[in-house]
Amino acid sequence: MSDVIFETIRGWGPTVEGDALVLREGFSPRYDLDRWTGLISRIGHSAEGESIKDRILVIPTVKGGVAAGWAFFDLLHKGIAPRGLIFGKLNPVMVQGAVLARMPILEGWSPEIAEIRSGDRLKLTPSLRRIEVLDRR
Repeated sequence: MSDVIFETIRGWGPTVEGDALVLREGFSPRYDLDRWTGLISRIGHSAEGESIKDRILVIPTVKGGVAAGWAFFDLLHKGIAPRGLIFGKLNPVMVQGAVLARMPILEGWSPEIAEIRSGDRLKLTPSLRRIEVLDRR
């Protein structure tokens, strides 16, 4: 068990492990992503060129609207979906999309979560509202 554990406000979905992809700004699967390759394609995005496939996305906030909800389901069926989502703040559309895609989603964290870096191995336990850092990159 890890000694680095973060608690969140809310969580839903199955327990998963995966490598983190930390974003410095909001994220929309519709506007920031090439939905055929799974690469973040918006020029100037902090994770431009990175793949979201099988990663756990750590995102400060959402952006976009209703269309983002179906996008995670679409990514799942294309085989390029992330393993899980951690948001500082989210909206009902992202929750709906995550539930539809059966993708774990957590919301709300303490400032210490800034310790998580892209590449860190994480374990999400939404039923406990917990994020564990299993291995540092």
